[in-house]
Amino acid sequence: MERRKRILAVVLAATLLGGTLAGCGGQGGDTSKDTGSTQGTQESKGETGGSSSGEKVSLTIMHMGTEEGIKNGDIESIMMHQVVENFKAKYPDVDLKEEIVGQEAGYETKIKTLAAANEIPDLAMLLPSMMSSFYENGQILDLAPILKEESEWADTFADGMFGDYTFGEQILGVPRCSIANHVIYYNTEIFKECGMDSFPADEVEFKDAVQKLKEKGYIPLATGNKGKYAIASQVMPGILMKFNESDWYDKVKNYDGASFEDPDSVAAIKYMEELMQMGLFNENVNSLDPNQARQLYYDKKAAMYIEGSWSVSNLISEAPQEILDTTDMTIFPTVKGKEDLKNQIVGGQGWGISISANVTDAQKAAAINFLKEMSAPEIQTLLIEGGSLATAKNIDYDESKLNPFFAEFLEMYNSHDKIVGCPEVQLSTAYMDASYVGYQEMSIGAINAEELAAKLQEAHESAKK
Repeated sequence: MERRKRILAVVLAATLLGGTLAGCGGQGGDTSKDTGSTQGTQESKGETGGSSSGEKVSLTIMHMGTEEGIKNGDIESIMMHQVVENFKAKYPDVDLKEEIVGQEAGYETKIKTLAAANEIPDLAMLLPSMMSSFYENGQILDLAPILKEESEWADTFADGMFGDYTFGEQILGVPRCSIANHVIYYNTEIFKECGMDSFPADEVEFKDAVQKLKEKGYIPLATGNKGKYAIASQVMPGILMKFNESDWYDKVKNYDGASFEDPDSVAAIKYMEELMQMGLFNENVNSLDPNQARQLYYDKKAAMYIEGSWSVSNLISEAPQEILDTTDMTIFPTVKGKEDLKNQIVGGQGWGISISANVTDAQKAAAINFLKEMSAPEIQTLLIEGGSLATAKNIDYDESKLNPFFAEFLEMYNSHDKIVGCPEVQLSTAYMDASYVGYQEMSIGAINAEELAAKLQEAHESAKK
């Protein structure tokens, strides 16, 4: 099969990020999809690679590419493993030590704890909201001067690929991949069984669909919110940005007169509250992780499943063929009176890799080489052929290896002409924490929409400089 250089359609969509994501998820942003935590140390010895002087260089990295993720077909875990292997082979003089912690096993808590002790690894996987606070504390490097100096490397990235990590003049991370935070996977046969030949066209029809699915004994939407992030950073942003213009979010982000307590924002949160009260989610939503929630969908107990674009690779590797054959992908439907917002999709780059400010010159050189390996052509091909959105302008790949299910996702993704940032990815850690806790509280009836909106705005304001 002839391999040929192509500019992927996804890159055309990614280019839109340059105009819509000035500064934006796992998950959200991107997340690991497993409950386990593994830790390993790998050492290599040699004479050249990490530094120009040939000295032995020790380098540490913390990421979420777990063995369980690899086993489950998570392409981002597979990618991180391959990058490490490639780097070790190319730079045998670098003693690279990994700490691997799954998101469900507490990655965010661990990295924040290390930051509090000023012990961030030399390379660390961070959300943009973490990057901004860590940089202000003098804990990670501004990569803008490096990218300017390494212009040939920087030019390999598609336009907008540093959007999530750009704060003023600073660039604080390098992307692993590009993501859509909010993707609904739904079983077309179950929908037909319940009297629906297509996905709901608006928010009213969506409520009707939830009711019809429940009457037939199905969980309407399987979700795993054990880590507290799924509802806040995957479900809610897709709803929020069908009630609000993208410039509303830009104004919120920049403290420019918009608020989470504005009427349209409260209406979106209120709509989410109503869906929760109707029984949108599985009853054990706050005790299941994403792997377990996906299984509900595979077992046909749930009619829909929600996660980000990273789960496309999971479905490809895990789902029974009959499930793949009857699964379509979409996002939350149009809101009546807001039809002009129908093409907004929530996305960005999510979790990126940053360099500690405490590295020596030799470690810095080795860290830059690691980041280059992460964006190497081989890795970009691996991402695309494995079912993930890549970061490069031009990707050499075997078209016959492009999974049909991933091709369907790309068609859906590229049908949206405006990509909007995810608040839980872009805003402060104070906002992110309030959002994670608040939506979980609302799911159990401990707080109402108006109270949650006020808490979100209070947390957002607390981070204002």
